[in-house]
Amino acid sequence: MNQNILVIGAGVAGLACAQYLIKQGCNVRLFEASNRYGGRVKPLIGFSDRHLEAGGQTIHHPDNDYYKMAIETGAKLEIGGDLVGSIYDPIQKKVISYKEFEDLYKKESQSLDDFINDRFQEDEPVLQRLQRKGYNMEFIHLFYALYGSEYGASIEKIGARAIGRYEFDMPMFVSDYEIENYIHHQNIIDKFFKEAIEIIEYNKQVISIKIINEKVQVQLNNDPNEFSFDYAICCVPVTQLKKLKVDPAFDESRLKQINLIGMDKGGKFFIKLDKKFLQHEEDFFLPKFNHNSLWWDSSSENQSIIIGLLGLSAHNRVMEIGIEQFAKEIVQTINEQYKVDLKVISYHYEDWGNTPFIEGLYSYPMSGIDDNYRQIISAPYQNRLYFAGEAYHPIYYSTIHGAYESGIKAAKEIIK
Repeated sequence: MNQNILVIGAGVAGLACAQYLIKQGCNVRLFEASNRYGGRVKPLIGFSDRHLEAGGQTIHHPDNDYYKMAIETGAKLEIGGDLVGSIYDPIQKKVISYKEFEDLYKKESQSLDDFINDRFQEDEPVLQRLQRKGYNMEFIHLFYALYGSEYGASIEKIGARAIGRYEFDMPMFVSDYEIENYIHHQNIIDKFFKEAIEIIEYNKQVISIKIINEKVQVQLNNDPNEFSFDYAICCVPVTQLKKLKVDPAFDESRLKQINLIGMDKGGKFFIKLDKKFLQHEEDFFLPKFNHNSLWWDSSSENQSIIIGLLGLSAHNRVMEIGIEQFAKEIVQTINEQYKVDLKVISYHYEDWGNTPFIEGLYSYPMSGIDDNYRQIISAPYQNRLYFAGEAYHPIYYSTIHGAYESGIKAAKEIIK
């Protein structure tokens, strides 16, 4: 194929797309706005004596090429923890096991089933749905975790209908896998995307795309020259897509869906403690905070590590009081609710919300979005501009392997 193709963005989707096109003999350029590749994939080195990821970490089922690539790289994959071991019960004012919670509060523990059953109802924000149907909002911390942080979202904005449809469409018996040895996702990228990495042109932020006379003309923020290509694949986060000037402008249907895809500021918060405190094996635990965050245990044999996925309100709290004070505030709450005496050894906040050219966690559907919104936004535009990234996968959005698959799909659409 003799055409010139531009890939915009060197995250997983962009790298996968560029690598595939290069292997097919295409003329490819790869522009990356920042000074690094990988996007929201990034290892956290030196914080712990075990493998930690500052960004995406889970492979959501084994029946995909990315899983096989991880194995070939040397990753030891184990079914990841999805057990919520304990939750703070604000009614009894004590921590109880999640099994006890399910027995005592059946309505609240079965809320996800209700979302699935109500997936064809008129859409509304999750918080509004929960309040309207009479759930006990004393357990707001459960809903923050399940429907807020788990989706990278705010329950005030994410659509109830979209959650029900997502959970219904998700294949049954799908297991989440975690890398349990020294391999990072970065190592997988380095092994399989070598040729794509070699052609990355850093610090090239695309600010406008014009499609004219069967050509794609691109303008950068720091270069007066225009670049012309036969095709372009936009592989940037949805926060950056919304900033792009596209000519001719997107049609109203596509623009509506793009504007109703949220991507809140947030990040991953790591705390090293002086000792372990969970009395039995559990993965997720649910203290009651006044913000949307989801916490899990990631301790090694010798170190006590907890990690929090912070949604918008938790991120705003970090910005308000600072990283050190936030770590202390989290541990103080755990001490009070779990009746322990923990001390903070060290902490780290991977702030994706303020990372240039990313500016958020991952995409989620806001209330009012169309049921087929992913198909609408991922469709080629003017048969010249294509799209890839976690936001564009119809099922496994917000995942690494979903981003990978969307990049391959876009590349195949161009050369078919």
